[in-house]
Amino acid sequence: MNENNRFLLIKEWGCGFWSDVEHVVGQLLIAELTGRIPVTFWGEGSLYASEHSLFEDAFTMYFLPVSNYSVDDLAHEYYTYYPPRWNRDNLRLRDIHDVVDVADYFTKLENVLVSTRHIYVHDFTQWINKSHPACRMGYPDAYSYLYQKYLKLQPYLSAEIEDFYFKNMKHKHPLLGLHIRGSDKINEFPHLYQLNNLYPLEIDNYLQNNPTAAIFLLTDSENILARYRELYGNKLIYTDSIRTSDENFSVHAGLPFCNKQQKGIDIIKDTYLATKCDHFIGANYSNVSVAVSCLKDWPEGTIKLIQY
Repeated sequence: MNENNRFLLIKEWGCGFWSDVEHVVGQLLIAELTGRIPVTFWGEGSLYASEHSLFEDAFTMYFLPVSNYSVDDLAHEYYTYYPPRWNRDNLRLRDIHDVVDVADYFTKLENVLVSTRHIYVHDFTQWINKSHPACRMGYPDAYSYLYQKYLKLQPYLSAEIEDFYFKNMKHKHPLLGLHIRGSDKINEFPHLYQLNNLYPLEIDNYLQNNPTAAIFLLTDSENILARYRELYGNKLIYTDSIRTSDENFSVHAGLPFCNKQQKGIDIIKDTYLATKCDHFIGANYSNVSVAVSCLKDWPEGTIKLIQY
């Protein structure tokens, strides 16, 4: 088989934004290890899909393509596909999560492997070549390597981020980045309120040592934003992101009539703006906080992901 017709199609995982990105970068490592050409296609199953989800890859609405190929290049008359339910006519359609053995990604010979399953790096460490940089890395460092290597923002997003930073943050260092989840996260994480109550002490300790600092807040909750405006007044910086005041509705999946692309833009802007802060406090259960930790080489002692 010619190396130029061996592909890995990375479809949407269908969960929160940075969970789906984590799915993509794990598959990009598999593509590296297997010598396959990676191609993304986040379609109608993505929570951040295009309005034209059968035709436009939502991943590339936010990031530059990971290769010079698109899903169209994979719909070839003579190509073979795995898992076998895939074929050249259904690659764009909404998927179910295939039950695939991890070894299949490394042993199958079909032209196109289709990935719909989130596989963590630690699930295939035995397949990482000793010569590969990720072989010598721990789990968090491997993701940092992948995030920083592959995630290149579309220029319009980089421009929006830089514009907000210049107008609202550049002259307010030192900056403390703060990510606090609310809304329906309580259904997934029963100790959410207890964990969120740990933040003020962390912040106050930081402000004792940095009394002139400003705080950049990332949150999906109108209630949390209101509380922190009361606590920290004009020290607080935040974007005009989509938020909710109802714990029964997630910004990601539950809000009706919410523009999917705008949700993705909001999450990216907040995440990348957080990397411009001098210090950061988040939560280890949150993919947003983990993304902030991966997208920058934080000096020792400048980032803390709270555990409960």
